[in-house]
Amino acid sequence: MARDTAVAHSGGGQADWLIDAGLLTPDQLTKATAAAQSSGQPLRTVIDRLGLVSQQAWAKAAASAWGLQTIEAGDFPKKLPVDPRLSIDYLRRNAMVILSLDGAPIVAVADPGDKSVRQALGIAFGSNIQYCVATERDIEDALLRSAEEADDDGVIAVELGQGDFDTDRLLEMANNAPTVRYLDWLFSKAVESGATDIHVEMLEKTPRVRLRIDGVLVETQPIERHLYDGVVSRLKILADMDISERRLPQDGSIRQKTAGRTVDIRVASAPTVHGEVMVLRLLDASAARARLDQLNLTPDVHKRLTAALKQPNGLILMTGPTGSGKTTTLHAGLAEINQVGRKIITIENPVEIQNPGLIQMEVRPELGWTFASALRSVLRHDPDVLMVGEIRDGETAELAVRAALTGHLVLSTLHTNRAHEAVMRLGDMGVPDFLIDSVLRLAGAQRLVRLLCNECAEHTEITQNMAPLIKAFAAAVPEAGPPESWPVRRAVGCEACSNSGFAGRRAVFEMVDPASGLTKPERTMGAEGIALFANGETTLKELTTVFGSGDFWT
Repeated sequence: MARDTAVAHSGGGQADWLIDAGLLTPDQLTKATAAAQSSGQPLRTVIDRLGLVSQQAWAKAAASAWGLQTIEAGDFPKKLPVDPRLSIDYLRRNAMVILSLDGAPIVAVADPGDKSVRQALGIAFGSNIQYCVATERDIEDALLRSAEEADDDGVIAVELGQGDFDTDRLLEMANNAPTVRYLDWLFSKAVESGATDIHVEMLEKTPRVRLRIDGVLVETQPIERHLYDGVVSRLKILADMDISERRLPQDGSIRQKTAGRTVDIRVASAPTVHGEVMVLRLLDASAARARLDQLNLTPDVHKRLTAALKQPNGLILMTGPTGSGKTTTLHAGLAEINQVGRKIITIENPVEIQNPGLIQMEVRPELGWTFASALRSVLRHDPDVLMVGEIRDGETAELAVRAALTGHLVLSTLHTNRAHEAVMRLGDMGVPDFLIDSVLRLAGAQRLVRLLCNECAEHTEITQNMAPLIKAFAAAVPEAGPPESWPVRRAVGCEACSNSGFAGRRAVFEMVDPASGLTKPERTMGAEGIALFANGETTLKELTTVFGSGDFWT
């Protein structure tokens, strides 16, 4: 490593060595220098962000211009020495790191021509300093890695994910070119894969990014460690959140155009022991709106649901766990009855599907605008049909039932496992049985079952272990014929399905209504799932994952 001898390099201007190295034209350098001066950012950051010169090319050319050596990520010690005169924040902001304090100090810098850095180091250590050049990314990684290895023996000790990054630094990290490119790629990948959620997480050592596709989390290309805080900060900026707040949860929203679609994204951040994590819910505003005839309803289910929707008043409930498609079904029902002569108001959290002709409201519990308060208010707006996103407490349940009793058609959801349990759930919330009997027109339950990928699924034989269960299944779907004739297939995995073996999901339903005594569906969700298995559209493992054990099959 060359000593600091203030080597003069060729070229008269401050950064003419970039032209000498063939990295920039004079015109590009003039424009980049002006952009750096107006933004207050280092020239190396600006040209990297503009995609003109990579960090690696900058480091190599700078080292050559100053007669220094370059070092790479593997050359940094795991634990870096610390000097109290140079704070961690100062080192980060100026892209430099102390490699050794044994004898002549050895310092890695991203810009050996930065006079302010040399002056500060000269004040701290004198003139006998050995310099080398590294990329800003490698310097940042070395500081973070050293923090992870921190102990009480005098090495750098900062709390990962909770460091006092100043706002300017976070803005710089959020707007650099690699961060922007990664998020553009991630949004496009998520939309093209049909993902409903993006999970951005910091684990103990490395970041992890997962997409929820067909209800299952699948890992995708992770964020490089040095980009993580920049990605989180950029997401916060896009979502109109406070980038300087890293210790409290926040919520926000983004409208993003990607892969030829407009996507509304709900963003939620939360602090963890290893840094902030974020979950992004993707709501495709460009997606086709579902209708009942697109839900693959069986004739019996379609008949019952249509008959209930034609009623002038009453209560229609869909039950099932979060993510089972209840809201999609209700919106498909609303699309069926959406006419100019009917005023339809929805109260949701959040509004996931925007339907033309509907008046849609979003609750804000933190402001006191809850399902109950919103329902109480909209009843004064003369609605014919109401959709309440979820009945989760006694007050909302009572208001929904009384609205149905006073001439409104009310659609809502409940969190119960089976259709017939809706009555018991309303009772648990304090709604009298006589009111339930008066207004309940239909109670349904549904699940989403993954379908096999047609590109890679393979036919398979029914094994002896499967035989007893298959025999019980056959009784639930007599129309499928003997099990020996079922075209059973297994999941394999290919590029088309991201190696999951599945592509897409289908909803399976069960319905009960007053005519059936609200006790038991004529055909269960489990039986609908068995029919898919018997037809070679899903697997036995998928059914047991979705339904578990119990009486779902019968």
